[in-house]
Amino acid sequence: MAVLTLPENPNTSSGEVGKDFILKINTGTVEIPVWTTIGGQRGTSLSRSADEIDVSSKMSGGWKAVKAGLRSWSIDLDGLVVLDDTGLQAIEQAFTTGVEINLELLYPDATVQTGWGSVTDFSMETPHDGEATIKGTIGGNGALSARAEAV
Repeated sequence: MAVLTLPENPNTSSGEVGKDFILKINTGTVEIPVWTTIGGQRGTSLSRSADEIDVSSKMSGGWKAVKAGLRSWSIDLDGLVVLDDTGLQAIEQAFTTGVEINLELLYPDATVQTGWGSVTDFSMETPHDGEATIKGTIGGNGALSARAEAV
């Protein structure tokens, strides 16, 4: 059968799909990182927030005035339990030992954001009538990097 050339949609304004964002953990060193994909991923949610500082005064015309204070980030992940997955084993070990982890969030355009954080929640659900799943939260320590080309 001949391979056909199909046209590409000229509309490039569509959004990205979540399946193309991949969370990885450094299983190497700081100097020579080895970015290991965390297997079984279903969802990865990046949250960023800032403390709200009330700078209202009698001079603000009866309106509240707010400025952003200390910023923070966290990642919530969920997925399937894959017992022989190195990435999942690394997260479990970090939770058990209290060691911080170095993460990389890979975007569909091959850019990444990296940061250090602590595993503050690591749960497993094993229902009798469904798949075994994990859920976890990584709280950031310091800034999350700006998006940059993956190395």
